Amino acid sequence: MKYGTGLSMKKLSEDERAAQMVYDIFPEIKAVIGTNPAAGGMALKKLSQYAPLQFPEEKMQQLDAVLREYGKTKGLTPKEQEKVKRYQAMEHGRTHTAGQGIDARGRQDCFLPGQVWLDTKGERIQAHGGAIFYEKDSRSDAEGLPCAYTYYWYGENKEFTDGESDIWTWGIRAYRSGDLYNWEDMGLIIRPVLTDPDSNLFPDMRVDRPHIVKCEATQKYVAWLKLSGPEACFMILQADAFTGPYEIVRENYRPLGSEVGDFDIVQDEKTQKAYLFMDADHRRVVGLEMSEDYLSAEKEVSSQYENMVGALCREGIALFERNGRKYMLTSGMTGYVPNQSDAAVSREWTDAFRSVGDPHVGDASLASFNSQFTQVFRVPVKKDLYIALADRWVPGYPVDARKADLIRRCIAHREQPRENPVTEEELQEFAGIPALESVNTSVADYVWLPITFEGEQPKIVWHDAWKLEDYE
Repeated sequence: MKYGTGLSMKKLSEDERAAQMVYDIFPEIKAVIGTNPAAGGMALKKLSQYAPLQFPEEKMQQLDAVLREYGKTKGLTPKEQEKVKRYQAMEHGRTHTAGQGIDARGRQDCFLPGQVWLDTKGERIQAHGGAIFYEKDSRSDAEGLPCAYTYYWYGENKEFTDGESDIWTWGIRAYRSGDLYNWEDMGLIIRPVLTDPDSNLFPDMRVDRPHIVKCEATQKYVAWLKLSGPEACFMILQADAFTGPYEIVRENYRPLGSEVGDFDIVQDEKTQKAYLFMDADHRRVVGLEMSEDYLSAEKEVSSQYENMVGALCREGIALFERNGRKYMLTSGMTGYVPNQSDAAVSREWTDAFRSVGDPHVGDASLASFNSQFTQVFRVPVKKDLYIALADRWVPGYPVDARKADLIRRCIAHREQPRENPVTEEELQEFAGIPALESVNTSVADYVWLPITFEGEQPKIVWHDAWKLEDYE
């Protein structure tokens, strides 16, 4: 059992000592449950959202730490012991076969959206929910060479996420490139923890969408990871080099006490201030100014997409800046099944964003060319080229306009049945869509497409193949 505030009082009461730990910090909880017995079956951290004055976030984090530490003393159950042994054997196997692939394809000289993308050893690239980080090549100055960059593409390593096991993410993996087409596997820069099922880095935990930024004030590389599922929180790590090693700075962090959804971090080009934009409680996208060391989010500066429900809630958040304007691209919330995207614009990172509609031009699927945003990357060697990076999570389940509409209505129907009527036949069809827990994301593909602009409106057009050389 994973001890912490993700458990209910009903569950914790099965362990007398654990229950007493709760009473020591929150003695009033007995009266709350006595008045409202249903509260006893609610996860403690969920209870704190309904009664934040009685159960403040700071004390809730204290309780979570106490319960987690206590859980470590309980020892592993036989099931957990078996899983640890199996994961250790899998890691042993992967490290002894790494780099054994043969590149029969040759070097790549263009982007092929939606097609299988192999690294320089001929193996599938595993950098899902990912992003690109780049640094100036140190040889440029030392050898008097023209300015060149080293690009790092990093993301969720899904090599064992086959939809049948409990494995969600096997660490964070990175690749290196000098041309953005051909990628060398650098291995795991944030490794999974295989011996502690209570660790947030255990492969069963839903680690999603890593974002790594370099803090100029501390010269540290700061990584924010989202844990989805019941944890719905952040884990923050930092390192002295992009490739690590990373050490954990903060765990189970919820800015504003809100449940954490998808997010992005952006640095202001002029001030170097960093801002965190996240899906808060699946009800709005909140903008937060980050601390100088980038290790926390301190102050709310904007709120957008408020009071959205069901499939209309925003996730897949990707931010960028162009000609002084700030942009936010988002998807709806339909799990791994794609949906229609939206673009929004603002004058400042501290202003609310205004929707300007779906950026995908000629998209008959109404499902963002069957993909979901992970980042918008500005190519530093180009005058005005931005690339929308996206995942095609379920390439074997293409969505068309009819399916996209059906999925949106069925999800929204749960909260607004009158506004979103559905038939029994539609609900039965909806029940058959790929579920989060059973999708083989190890074979998810990538969709990288260039962004053009008409005034302030971003435009994304489909290309079967395209090259950097086609742009200034």
